[in-house]
Amino acid sequence: MIDDRFPFASPRLQGIYEQHRRARRFVQLARRCKNPTTRFSNLIAAVYPSRAIVELMLEAAEKQELKSFQNKDARKSRSDFEKVLAPKLPHYYLLEKIRIHDFHRFGCILPDPGYSRMFVGGPIELIANKGTAALAVTPKGPKHILTGNSKIKEQRPLCMRDGSFFEEETEKMLSLDEILDDFLSAVPSVIKCFESLAAG
Repeated sequence: MIDDRFPFASPRLQGIYEQHRRARRFVQLARRCKNPTTRFSNLIAAVYPSRAIVELMLEAAEKQELKSFQNKDARKSRSDFEKVLAPKLPHYYLLEKIRIHDFHRFGCILPDPGYSRMFVGGPIELIANKGTAALAVTPKGPKHILTGNSKIKEQRPLCMRDGSFFEEETEKMLSLDEILDDFLSAVPSVIKCFESLAAG
């Protein structure tokens, strides 16, 4: 999607359009691939510019470029805008977790058609207190088992099964195709909203 105003847009808005173009390009490349390894690699590559769209918008809020979200505390500006942005983009938090795990934590591995594999990445801290704190990995995703005063502390955990990812909000395993298609389909309307906020 290239807006007619694109050549005259601000550098940040140009960057947002460019990241959207890159993400869609990687998804299109993935669809043409017959080799599952190349297909998966292109889909994972699409995650990065997809998340970059969000980061550029959040940065605008933090830099006080969105009048409706200006605040002396730059982090609050970012946080307040994220509360508005996240519901507009399907799988917002799941996409963020996939990028974090792939880039910083473990790497998201290509599924092997020869066998089934399920992975849960943390950090996840199980704190037993007069009872049990356990995390069970089930075919439907992770399940917490707590008794007594026990608790589980998690920091953006990610559950992956054979190339699909567990979304806590919907309690469903979703393919990377589904996640990216839904997310990128919503981006044009979010860009319009962002443009109007940036214009004041």
